[in-house]
Amino acid sequence: MLIFENVKKSFNNRLIIDGISFKIEDNHILAILGPSGIGKTTILRIAAGAIMPDAGKIESDRQKVGFIFQEHRLIPWRTALANITFVLKSDKRLAPKERMQIGMAMLERLGLKGFEHYYPAQLSGGMRQRVSIGRAFAIKPDLLLMDEPFTGLDLELKASLQEMLIELLEWRPITMIYVTHDPRDAVLIADETIILTGNPGKIADRIEFHCPRRERDQKYVHENTMKLVEQLSK
Repeated sequence: MLIFENVKKSFNNRLIIDGISFKIEDNHILAILGPSGIGKTTILRIAAGAIMPDAGKIESDRQKVGFIFQEHRLIPWRTALANITFVLKSDKRLAPKERMQIGMAMLERLGLKGFEHYYPAQLSGGMRQRVSIGRAFAIKPDLLLMDEPFTGLDLELKASLQEMLIELLEWRPITMIYVTHDPRDAVLIADETIILTGNPGKIADRIEFHCPRRERDQKYVHENTMKLVEQLSK
């Protein structure tokens, strides 16, 4: 569980977010939707414990946090497999052989079997982002933070990565905050969306999606995307 209660944060005497309150239950996915520069990433950094709020209260029972960025941030001198096994070294209970087995199994699940010895520069952009997502899931985080991971991708690649993410979530349910400026992303992935507007960023509305992800057909996605667009334009 993660709770934000009336959280505020300023940088250089400028208030960035003001009065942010929400609660995320276990294995629940919250999307944070809003334009660039409104404080979405600030909320992620506070949730990760990277920065402290200036005011308000945070309650969390999360012990292990995973992060997926817009950029893949893979280690360039490590192979796809080594990028995954590297993050597993923090778990002292895992022997090297076990780390290798977990890494190989993850790459197979990502559709990257046969690419384990490729370096990031030898992989396509979509493959690199797959490794980045798999690396985050491999550590079995209590909380996963995703900061616009599909921004800038072409539509076909974006759709394939979204489908892969949904499959991973079915395989390993997880508590997650998903930051995006794309309303359709929020409808496809999240259980609930909060909409940030204003300067400083405040929660203007929150919308829950009760339909299971696999049952969200084109009509459902379109109708709810339009609802979010309408709220953003107010």
